[in-house]
Amino acid sequence: MMRKIGCWGILSALTACTVGPDYKAALPVVPAQWQAAPESAQKLGKTDLKVYWESFGDAKLNQLINKALLVNLDVKIALARIDQARSERKGVRAELFPTVNATGGIQRQSNPFPGLAPGIKYNMFDLGFDAVWEVDLYGRQQRRLESASAEQDAAIDLHQQALVSLCAELARTYIDFRSAQNQLRITRSNLESQQHTLRLTEQLYQEGVNARHDVVRAKAQVETTSAKIPSIEANLIAALRQLEVLVGQQPGTLAAELNATDKMPMIPSQIFLSTPIKTVRHRPDIQAVERRLAAATAMQGAAIAEQFPKLSLSAFFGVRNRDIESLFKSAAFSYGTAANLMQPLLDFGRIQAGINLAEAKQKEAYLAYEKTVLEALQETETTLTRYLKEEVRRQAIAKSIVELQESMRLSQLRYQEGVVSFLEVLDAQRELYNAEIDLARSDAATATYLIACYKSMGGGVS
Repeated sequence: MMRKIGCWGILSALTACTVGPDYKAALPVVPAQWQAAPESAQKLGKTDLKVYWESFGDAKLNQLINKALLVNLDVKIALARIDQARSERKGVRAELFPTVNATGGIQRQSNPFPGLAPGIKYNMFDLGFDAVWEVDLYGRQQRRLESASAEQDAAIDLHQQALVSLCAELARTYIDFRSAQNQLRITRSNLESQQHTLRLTEQLYQEGVNARHDVVRAKAQVETTSAKIPSIEANLIAALRQLEVLVGQQPGTLAAELNATDKMPMIPSQIFLSTPIKTVRHRPDIQAVERRLAAATAMQGAAIAEQFPKLSLSAFFGVRNRDIESLFKSAAFSYGTAANLMQPLLDFGRIQAGINLAEAKQKEAYLAYEKTVLEALQETETTLTRYLKEEVRRQAIAKSIVELQESMRLSQLRYQEGVVSFLEVLDAQRELYNAEIDLARSDAATATYLIACYKSMGGGVS
């Protein structure tokens, strides 16, 4: 009994041995703070980052995102990939344990060469169970399990990244949709004003007060403004269709729900920022790449273990007899055990090529991790800078509109008094319209850059 216990103890110790490098989590070097961070920025909390879109104060946007998180197809695809990774890990883990099969067989033994002396002729029937176990002496299967576990973690992280991308894409598309509605409203309002001016100009021309040139210029401006409406309407419909795809619905489903011309979502007056190191630790795409680095490191050990001996144990338990009628009698009971040890000797470089391949893949995974970290820092710095600069531009345009409105009022008065030509009135109308359209686009760009900034910090996941 003690001998058996000792054998099992030695076997357990052997299976605990693993070769190859042990993975240590990478520690990226990042700056202490963002270069573009404004002094007024507040520290970002986990709740703020998880549901950053709520800071825009738009109930419809919140509703669409909550709906998309449940039904979006990209998210469902990412969930299916998690199931794939889990199944693969279960399959790899199962290889650590014995395989037991129910077997049954019939064998006929005779001399196949009639010219030779006759041999023994007999039938053999067997029925029972056999088991085969490859003892993981040097941790090959254990390393493969480590790799599969890391790949499963990466699939979970990529699902989180799908949520990040979905929230940002839906919020950006919603901003585009509301911006197109706003631009369409501004364009139609200016068109009505220009048409009114055209009617007055035509009336004055008929009365002999204005020249025909004024009528032609007024008509040209009306036609120019009218020509901009189809393009804006096309952008509006494109954004609507994209929103429908993101929430997993057929074209036309959201038309009635979103056709009401609501205001643009409110741009938050205060932004919240995470630190660079927290951003790197929070972003799921970086975590996924880091997990793949861990998987590649584990596969190095699996490749190295191929150089060492492989021990397999097998056993049979059942009945075996030459006579099928006596197969289930006690005398037919049979069992057997066997052990096989295999050491690779000549493979013409196959194992070494596998080791080199695993090492190259680990190097690629490490470089991909470093590249992803750098790109994440660059993305955050860029989007933050664009947001801050666009906010300055937006405020300047808003101030210019106040001045242009006063300029247009004065131009109309000066024209009525005969001080200036009608061309000055048309120029004032055109400049005001262009400024209003620029403000609408700047509102959308500011919100879009802010969304991109939150996305670059991993916003949208817990």
